[in-house]
Amino acid sequence: MGRGGPGRVGALLLALAAVALAGCRSGTGPTDPAGAVVQTSSGAVRGVELDGVTSWRGIPYAAPPVGDLRWRAPEPPGPWDGVRDAAEYGPVCPQGPASTMSDALREAARGSEDCLHLNVHRPADAGSGMPVMVWIHGGGFALGSGSRALFNSPELVRRGVVLVTLNYRLGALGFLAHPALQTDGTRVGNFALLDQIAALRWVQDNIEAFGGDPSNVTIFGESAGGISVNALMAAPSAEGLFAKAISQSGFGREGALGWDTAVALGEQAVRPLVGAEATAADLRALDAEAVMQVSTGILGGLAPIADDVLPRSVSATFAAGDEADVPYVVGSTDSEVPRAPVEQLGPEAGKVWGSLRTGLAPEVTAAYGGDEQRDLHLGSDLLFTEPARHLARTHSDDAPTYLYRFAVAPDPVLAADGGAPHTAELAFVFDDTERQGTPVANAGALADQVADLWVDFATDGEPGGWPLAGTGRILSFGPDGPIALADPWGPRLDLVQTGYDLARPQGPA
Repeated sequence: MGRGGPGRVGALLLALAAVALAGCRSGTGPTDPAGAVVQTSSGAVRGVELDGVTSWRGIPYAAPPVGDLRWRAPEPPGPWDGVRDAAEYGPVCPQGPASTMSDALREAARGSEDCLHLNVHRPADAGSGMPVMVWIHGGGFALGSGSRALFNSPELVRRGVVLVTLNYRLGALGFLAHPALQTDGTRVGNFALLDQIAALRWVQDNIEAFGGDPSNVTIFGESAGGISVNALMAAPSAEGLFAKAISQSGFGREGALGWDTAVALGEQAVRPLVGAEATAADLRALDAEAVMQVSTGILGGLAPIADDVLPRSVSATFAAGDEADVPYVVGSTDSEVPRAPVEQLGPEAGKVWGSLRTGLAPEVTAAYGGDEQRDLHLGSDLLFTEPARHLARTHSDDAPTYLYRFAVAPDPVLAADGGAPHTAELAFVFDDTERQGTPVANAGALADQVADLWVDFATDGEPGGWPLAGTGRILSFGPDGPIALADPWGPRLDLVQTGYDLARPQGPA
């Protein structure tokens, strides 16, 4: 998939992400408690209290990436005098053309390049040394923010964690390789990953003052946020910044374009805006809204790319055993992108399906129980389900690893899609089903179980009752709650794995 647009499946993923984001307004009516002033490395911030949670919002973790700082590694934020009010969320980053959802359009209208802020929440009666959970939002690397109410759920925080949510640069502002930007011998195009790393460094430097334990940080994210979690595990400069990781629907078999290819595509993508032979000054003078019309094409390996930040693809890094050796949760929903045409799933998935059709088509159809079920689920298995199992299996050799599959959704959705679609787990992970109006029987009780397991893992890396992935068992989240079982989809996923082995779509070594 090129930079001209996200394609049918890419658009579907982004639309689903927008649905998950829609209606998730930030809470109102906080109070200003005494003693909510915390000293950070840049200055003091004053928080607010609401629903038993004290929050500090809109804290800069980096200087605004504007002017000469656009398309550069983030710089530390400037210091301030006095006490900075942290009652309101900061601006969202400029949003891409990913969706026509009204909420996404409203966010786009409020977007600002001065957006590298994070938010910190802790229980109002907190002590010290609490586990820290750092959320990385999804949205196809094109839309979204860390300030959505769903992602800042007080129900999750009241379980005894410090929750950090953050913004990072999106679209071509966050991912661009261009010859004019490489003037110092470096090869950097993953500016969004550098933002996330800067935020994690801020957490290491400051979170103890908020009651968190900097040695017990769990990163977690979904969709593009899950891809980011996997990339951070593979990024050398993120080493030591987190102790555990959770990747929800974060792909895992995607390639990463070689640097020369990425530079050529980046130059081609912005040429209509600045012409040929553009200088860095020309690029940095562009209107941000115009830049955000350039698609990053996540299914084509264009975000993230292979550069000095992410030297090899996630799959190649995990296969070599070079990823961070931290406890790891990975999984997907059971019907991420139902009936997705394989030709829209990116080059790796296309190669795999081509190899399967050549020699194993009858076996694949039989493993799915017929053409209809194959067409319903194959795309999800190629892009999400088998890649999650692949990462779990490879990482199991290095650290405790837990694999899940999420199968909870409203009955009409289950009937139409054959399972729970992309983003279905979010309201349960954040125990926010009541505010989201999730139309699932016993949604509150199920959310209690899911959120408890996420916090349990973040606390000590050993979620109770969850079998290690190395045993071949998974934790299945269904309407009756989580159940540990042997993977019933093993035979069909084995065939998908065979297809990947035959196609061998590796990123740069």
